[in-house]
Amino acid sequence: MKKILLILFFGFISQNFVNAQEPLNVVVTEDCIDASGIYEFNGLVNGKNNYVYTVTIENITTVIGLGFDGTKWVLYADGNLTDTGFENIAVPVGMLPPFIGWYGTGCSNGTMTISQSLSTNNTKIETNISVYPNPSTNFIVVENSKNNNNQFDYNIIDITARIVFSGKAKFNEKINIENFTRGNYILEIKDASGQVFKKKLIIN
Repeated sequence: MKKILLILFFGFISQNFVNAQEPLNVVVTEDCIDASGIYEFNGLVNGKNNYVYTVTIENITTVIGLGFDGTKWVLYADGNLTDTGFENIAVPVGMLPPFIGWYGTGCSNGTMTISQSLSTNNTKIETNISVYPNPSTNFIVVENSKNNNNQFDYNIIDITARIVFSGKAKFNEKINIENFTRGNYILEIKDASGQVFKKKLIIN
């Protein structure tokens, strides 16, 4: 019986570790909205999983980390676990960070929530995919520099990680967004090959 329990225990730990390596969808509002994005697994730090997201603002590239500093989970910049924008004192038993309960430190206004990425193994940010105009009021166009002929599926996701609209379109075709509430969204695109890409979308 003890042997069976040990097998089940280690099987659970192994599954938890594999699942924890999937990308995380981090949604930040207000001051640090540019920290919103898909955070990729980046090894272990202080015994917990670490995740990173690279953002470029006005030609300045910053690597934002999501990790455990030894006592609490933090959202931090450029490898410095003390340069935090959000912190969370809830420490789950597993490898994943807490999804709610984040409070701003360097980011004095706004909220932060985490969810499992809507797509896992095949989700990435693709530089060949561009969305314009962005910000936009009436419509957007999704362009693929490799292939503009294919059709794709898309989801528009709000800051609570809720899908507010789903549709189909062709690359280089106008997508009407004039009925959407002003705000920040994630545009999730799934192309004909099954690859999933995510882009930040601002509707004003």
